[in-house]
Amino acid sequence: MGLFDTIHFPKPIPCPECGEEISSVQTKDFDCLMGNYYVGSVLRGGSILKGIVTEEIWCEKCFEAKRESRHPIYLVVWNSILAGIETTEGAAEQRLSAVDRLDLVGWLDEAQRSAADWRGRFFQLLGDIEKWHMHLAHQTNPEEGEGGKRMAAIFKLSDEILQAQDPLGALIAQHRENAKRDGKPRGWW
Repeated sequence: MGLFDTIHFPKPIPCPECGEEISSVQTKDFDCLMGNYYVGSVLRGGSILKGIVTEEIWCEKCFEAKRESRHPIYLVVWNSILAGIETTEGAAEQRLSAVDRLDLVGWLDEAQRSAADWRGRFFQLLGDIEKWHMHLAHQTNPEEGEGGKRMAAIFKLSDEILQAQDPLGALIAQHRENAKRDGKPRGWW
């Protein structure tokens, strides 16, 4: 059966039947390893280096109302890069012929920003997990002296985290909420 990759749309595409906003489509044309792709992403796997891949968006609302629930969508692939997502074949062909170096620079910039954001969130989470580890170590070995107590006080997590039933789960939830609040959920959560 295999796994799907998810293509996320830059902005939701309305269902042609009911107007319900659809924000992504799943495909088996690339890696099939549950990857997440956005316009500008390098598509791994698959045999499409340049061209248009036809997929179908699926509308749950139309399915429940017993209306046509599948509609074509066109993925524009340029040198293994997802260059666009269009609702008509003509628009997809036009997009494919219009890809230029400025698009590449923009996608590279976005990829670098996304990687830097991901790296920053990763190291913030890692730092908080290390603080939690220090807290646990101080609890099991309180006779480590004044230096250990000062270090534990400096690197202390919030009482909300430390008193939670599942501190690690609370820590992850806090970081997830911070990423959503900052508008940077992509590639991390």
